[in-house]
Amino acid sequence: MMRYQQAIACAFAVAFSCASIGHAFAGSGDAAPLAPPKKTIAVGTFESPEMLAGGATGEGLSAMLTDALVHDGHFVVIEREAAAQVQSEQALTQSGAVTGEAAAAPGKMIGASVLVLGTVTKYNPQSSSSSFGVGGFGGVLGSDENSTVGFTGQTAEVEINLRLVDTTTGQVLFSGAAKGSASAKGVSADIYNSSGMHFGGQQFFSTPLGKAAQDAMQSAVTQIDTWMDKVPWSALVIENDNGTVYINAGANQNLHEGMTLHVYRAAKPLVDPSTGEVIDVLTNNVGTIQIQTVRDRTAICAVASGDQPTRGDLLKLN
Repeated sequence: MMRYQQAIACAFAVAFSCASIGHAFAGSGDAAPLAPPKKTIAVGTFESPEMLAGGATGEGLSAMLTDALVHDGHFVVIEREAAAQVQSEQALTQSGAVTGEAAAAPGKMIGASVLVLGTVTKYNPQSSSSSFGVGGFGGVLGSDENSTVGFTGQTAEVEINLRLVDTTTGQVLFSGAAKGSASAKGVSADIYNSSGMHFGGQQFFSTPLGKAAQDAMQSAVTQIDTWMDKVPWSALVIENDNGTVYINAGANQNLHEGMTLHVYRAAKPLVDPSTGEVIDVLTNNVGTIQIQTVRDRTAICAVASGDQPTRGDLLKLN
């Protein structure tokens, strides 16, 4: 009898223990942490001196970085047409042709918090080589009398000076260099011409130069990921329709219902008297809004406290 009672007690203990463990795991899975909001970023066309194959190279590398950032998945990447627009506006600001409030407008045009600019500082298909070239080589990328194919022991290098620019003020937030290099043994099939590399396609990416460019892009993405951790998330008010507030961020930026956003209004740009450059913008705290409905690229909010937001007001998490 005693052994029977001990067996029953043991069974109850095991059952209770299993139930407790199951409950603990169920409880931990009920409230999965929400992903943080994605920040918006745009990539401008990189500058590339003619001595480094010119504009075609700058445009190709900036397109590669845009694609790499999209695949990285950490940001909402603004289309390149909008990036080109804000880049031209920033150029006017830096030249002094646009000052004051107008100089602080580019960020409102594209909704991106940061613009990535770059200058190609090294684009060398043969930084070191024991190879020899064969002229007039055609191939998939097109034929050109200056085209060449390299042999044995070729090393290619790509380097870009990157700058992250605040789209509201034009201030450079961070700068650094993204570098890449790659070597090849045997026939490298490194096809290039004097007017710049034709980007895209497996033919280019299988060459040392293509691999070096990919290396540089990966370095750029890693640095941008790190830099952007220091940049606060932001969005803008699209419209206030009798207290119903529409904003330019939604499910695409991981927003969710119930989120509270702080509303700020630009009050006055701080312009450097010596250069005419906008180095900061003073803002007033308007109040808060709470997200009621989330759509793909927009969200509908209600005023939670303070004054009514207006179109163009800045939104932050805190």
